[in-house]
Amino acid sequence: MVATLDYCVRNAGLLFLLAWFPCALESVCRIGLEWLTDGAPPLMPQWLLFDHFFPPTWLTPLVNAPAVAMVWAFVLSTVCDQNPDRGIVTVPGIRPRWIRFELSPAVLLGAAVFVATNLLDGMFRLAQFQLLVAVYPLFEGRDGAFDAWARWSDALPILAVSAVAAWTYPIAAQVLRTGALDRTRALNLMRGNRLRLTAIFFLLNLASYLFYALIRPATNWIVQSLVDPLPWTLREAIIRHVIQFPFDTFWIVAWAVTLGMVMKALALPMRRTGPTIAA
Repeated sequence: MVATLDYCVRNAGLLFLLAWFPCALESVCRIGLEWLTDGAPPLMPQWLLFDHFFPPTWLTPLVNAPAVAMVWAFVLSTVCDQNPDRGIVTVPGIRPRWIRFELSPAVLLGAAVFVATNLLDGMFRLAQFQLLVAVYPLFEGRDGAFDAWARWSDALPILAVSAVAAWTYPIAAQVLRTGALDRTRALNLMRGNRLRLTAIFFLLNLASYLFYALIRPATNWIVQSLVDPLPWTLREAIIRHVIQFPFDTFWIVAWAVTLGMVMKALALPMRRTGPTIAA
């Protein structure tokens, strides 16, 4: 995690160029989903709504995953393979390397892995909510104790999805980096390191959760100072996403850099102990 933060700080400009366009597309897609779910009147069919995603619809993981997979592909190619030219799109009048886009089979396959992981994350959050409902009668008359339990129970779905990610994210990283689904190689690379990966991913997820909990009041205050506190409006959503854009981009990039560091670190012993040409 320290290596990830150090790499992100030292290469902030390059990483921003790699990630800004896919992250901007992801923000636009989120605003579109918010308009469908929270607009007046809501246009999203009831059977597609799901309160444990944001925006609250089953479509959220499906819409977000391709953009996140693109960022991962660009960052992993840079971190692991020293290939900073992946996905460059040439647009007249715009400087080279400023826009990157790739919708290859590898990106779509990596996105499918992200969708599966995020759907399980939603299920874990639903299970946590049902657990809170089930145990609430045990705390009757002790609202303070229940509030404390509810806050601490947020760690349960974070731990569960971190354990799942220790299996799925290395596969996604392998696909996005090499363009091929080599599940055996990814699993062999991570064998014996699942607990370590779960701990790293748990700390990263927890840091992200606490970070957004910390900045949410400030974000809401800024938005409410610029927009009338009405039900959902397009202007409010755009302002909120503009404020959160650098933070959202940072966390997507931080995850990709973390996986790149992990892949490089775990590959080194394999290269050192591999048979030489003479052998």
